[in-house]
Amino acid sequence: MAAPIYIDFDDVLCETARALLHIIKAEFGKTTAFEDIFSFDLTASFDLDEAQTDRLFDLFHDEDVLAGFAPVPGSAEAVRQWHALGAEIHIVTGRPPATHVASVDWLAAHDVPYHQITFVDKYGRNHDRVDAVEMLTLDELRQRKYSLAIDDSPSTLRFMAEHTDIPIVIMDRPWNVTLGTLGDDSRIMRCATWADVLERVPNPNII
Repeated sequence: MAAPIYIDFDDVLCETARALLHIIKAEFGKTTAFEDIFSFDLTASFDLDEAQTDRLFDLFHDEDVLAGFAPVPGSAEAVRQWHALGAEIHIVTGRPPATHVASVDWLAAHDVPYHQITFVDKYGRNHDRVDAVEMLTLDELRQRKYSLAIDDSPSTLRFMAEHTDIPIVIMDRPWNVTLGTLGDDSRIMRCATWADVLERVPNPNII
């Protein structure tokens, strides 16, 4: 049986950045186009001060806010297709473990099948741990075996490219267009949509 597929959550399965644009406009009166989000660092992309950044993360991780995120077009359908083919789906997210219930509820609400959800401290934020919720370091993550990894975060993509031999899909987003070369291009795929992903990987058991 093939190793599990690693699928990131925010801006891979759900439209997090687009939702944050509305929150930032409502809270801080700042207007930015999605295409102008030049950095994964929200403080930089939206010109936020420390207090505004803290407020944004509090709002972002609110259960009701998380529940309202729309799926990335085609994401749920693609995961269901892979699941039907027998793929083992692991959701691997940099969200804090405290969002576990809200994240699981979102997956259920949008009928996204999965076998496991894993929280990883991808950005060195030292999130508080939650009982019975798995939380990995990046070093622990790189020891996991996956048949494919799909992510949008520049730092995580670079880490996975440098420290693993896993085939990688870069979900094309404005904040990762300047990512540059990630080593062995034969195992790196940049995809603009989930339709592109399915075209490149119709059956994840055969990569």
